[in-house]
Amino acid sequence: MNRKPLLMLIGVVVLSAMLAVLDTTTVPQARAEPEIYASPVHAGCYLERIDRCKIHVEPFTITVTTGEKLVQFRLVAMRGRVTTTIYDFRPDLSNPLPLSGDTITPTLVAQDFAAHCGETYSISLQGQDTGDTGLYNLGTTAEFTCPQGTYSNFLPVIRK
Repeated sequence: MNRKPLLMLIGVVVLSAMLAVLDTTTVPQARAEPEIYASPVHAGCYLERIDRCKIHVEPFTITVTTGEKLVQFRLVAMRGRVTTTIYDFRPDLSNPLPLSGDTITPTLVAQDFAAHCGETYSISLQGQDTGDTGLYNLGTTAEFTCPQGTYSNFLPVIRK
């Protein structure tokens, strides 16, 4: 019996099996680029009272791809390893935003949010429109530290 044709047949069968396995494996899908963007995010912290600080967020705009609608956006305060959603917005399902065009300028119910004096924060704006599979980070501030007050900051200086 001739071994050469038998070895060639086995090689062809093994190669065919390997090609079949490679063909059935799925290639991981690349994540789509976000369909939503925002203007720069600006925020800072101020001393409201001796023991109370507030984070102030400046107005911003969100731009969705033409034809898409806003699903949600949120402001997240990051303090060390702790993240807290300080504003969570969802539009009306029957009249999603934007009503026309592709830009939304939210009128925040509150632009000032409670904070711990003396703590360091950064603020992240996250958003999603109907063309996105999930939330995207649209902008983040640099870290800033809330001031700490003392009574000497609030007492008038008395001169004799």
